[in-house]
Amino acid sequence: MNIFKTLFIFIFATMISSTIISTAKEVEESDYSSSGTVSKDIKAEQKEKKTFDYNKTYGPSPIFTVGGGFSASPGGWSLTTRLDMPYKDDLYIGPVVQYAEGDDQTLMGVTGNLKKILPSTDPKVVPSIEAGLGVLVDDTKNDNDDNSSSMLTVLGAGFDYVLSENVSVGAHGYINNSFDLDHKEFFFTALVGLNIRLY
Repeated sequence: MNIFKTLFIFIFATMISSTIISTAKEVEESDYSSSGTVSKDIKAEQKEKKTFDYNKTYGPSPIFTVGGGFSASPGGWSLTTRLDMPYKDDLYIGPVVQYAEGDDQTLMGVTGNLKKILPSTDPKVVPSIEAGLGVLVDDTKNDNDDNSSSMLTVLGAGFDYVLSENVSVGAHGYINNSFDLDHKEFFFTALVGLNIRLY
């Protein structure tokens, strides 16, 4: 009889202890799962905060730019003006005029450019890349006597820094390549500009 009592107590104690251990594990897993979910939610929120939507932040608007800088080949100074019109999403299109003057050559390029706003982690810093196609007018001796024209392609990249809701400044570089049957020019411009949002 004592053996049965002892066996019964042993089995009963084993069942209780296993139940307690099982319950503790479930609680622990539940806590871990909920804390894991919370940490995942926090990470997702942090990731969302890291990037921003340009058009949601600033709204699509035409942007007028005027600026200046330097040019290489011809080595000298350069001016630019442009108008970026919102097209769709983070794409802008519009005319770009570049003027570069050196000691013995003057170049003026007029292109239609497609500009793509790139993702950024800072809503005040707006990087972009662009490409364009147009016409280059070349005055090789600065005498306005022997001007020639050729097709011009442009590749550019840079960034703008937002100062206020309607004003930003930017720094951009452009690789300009013109080609024709009897004429070819390759020059580089680096420009700093003031950007004004028109509305």
